[in-house]
Amino acid sequence: MHDWAMPTTRAASVEARSGDGFLATPFSERCAALVDAGHHVFLGISPGNGYFSEDRLVALLRWAAARFARIEIAHPDADTVACTYLGRGYEPRHARVRARRDVRQTANRISRAVTATRIDASRLRVARFSDFYDTPAYRAALERVTRAHREQPAFHATHARMVTGVLRTTMPAGWAPTADQLAAGGEYLDRELPFLLDTPAVLGVPASVFAYRATPALADFLYGPNARLPAVGTQGFVTVEPLPAT
Repeated sequence: MHDWAMPTTRAASVEARSGDGFLATPFSERCAALVDAGHHVFLGISPGNGYFSEDRLVALLRWAAARFARIEIAHPDADTVACTYLGRGYEPRHARVRARRDVRQTANRISRAVTATRIDASRLRVARFSDFYDTPAYRAALERVTRAHREQPAFHATHARMVTGVLRTTMPAGWAPTADQLAAGGEYLDRELPFLLDTPAVLGVPASVFAYRATPALADFLYGPNARLPAVGTQGFVTVEPLPAT
C-alpha cells in the first residue's frame, strides 16, 4: 500500500471530518466543497481486497447515504481484474478464472449490503466499470491518460510505482515485474483513472466525489494546485478510512 498511496502527511490539504464510523478527508478545499454539496459519490470497490467485507460495505453505504443525494457503488469487471493477475505472471486462463471468482464474490457482497441498507433505489446504482467504457466521455478521459503517459515522464513513473506496489503485495520479497507484466498490471489503473478525472460527464451527474480507502500517489497530478492531468472542476476525491475502535 505504501507504494500505491500518498504518504499520510501529504494526502490532503484540508481538515478531516469524522462521523458514522469513518474519517473522511477531502484532498483539497475544492474537493471539500464538493463533499459538502453532496450531489453524488462514487464508491470505488476493489475485488479480491479483503478490506471490502460485507460489513464494511454496509457501513460505507450508510456513510454515503447520510451525505450524498446519489450513490454509485462500482467495481472493475473481470477483464480488468485479470490485469493484476497477469501482472503477477499468471497464465491468461488462470488469471481470468481468478478474476471471475473475485468479481463474483464482490458482486454478491455488494448485493447483500445494498439489501441490508435499504437505500431507495432512486438514489443508488450498482455498476461495473465496463458499463461506461463505450461512452464518449469515458473514452475522452482515457485518451487524456494515454497522452499523459506519452508526454509526462513524472506521471508515467508514479503510475509505474503504484502498479508495482500493488503487484508486489502477494509476491515473494525482492520480486519485481517484467516490463510486460508491468504493462499488463497497469491496464487496471488506466481503466480506473477516467472515474477520477471526470465522473460527472461519464455518468451524467452535475458533480461527483470519488471515495476510496486511501489517497492514490497520483492525486497531486489530478487534484493538486499545479495538477498536470487536472480533473474537471466538478470532480473531487475523498479518502474514507474507518475510525479506530474505541
